[in-house]
Amino acid sequence: MERVEIYSMSINLGKEICRRRREQKLTQEDLAELSDLSVNFISRLERTKNQNISIQKLDSIARALNTTTPDIIMNAYRFKEVKVENHQDNTPVFIKKVLNELRKMAPDKAERVCKSFIVLAKEINKD
Repeated sequence: MERVEIYSMSINLGKEICRRRREQKLTQEDLAELSDLSVNFISRLERTKNQNISIQKLDSIARALNTTTPDIIMNAYRFKEVKVENHQDNTPVFIKKVLNELRKMAPDKAERVCKSFIVLAKEINKD
């Protein structure tokens, strides 16, 4: 059975903010005070995947960390999380075999075979 994988990516701003905060030897309390945000907000941002943050709050944090919002966002891509989802392929085996044979053909020949097959399938479905 053929395996199909779908990749989705998300960035984690909290990990980047935490990294920068620790690099500057600041506590969450220090960052909260410097950014005029609550310690609970900083803590939740750093420890959870909930990245629901306004641009204003992100700007406040960036200023408190002596950097810019775009810089935090760009560096957060280093901590991107890649999620792989497997989807069952329910395509019948005989269709997979036909597709495999078509892939082996030259494109113009495969196109002629497909057109012939479509004509044949339509003719069979008329009955």
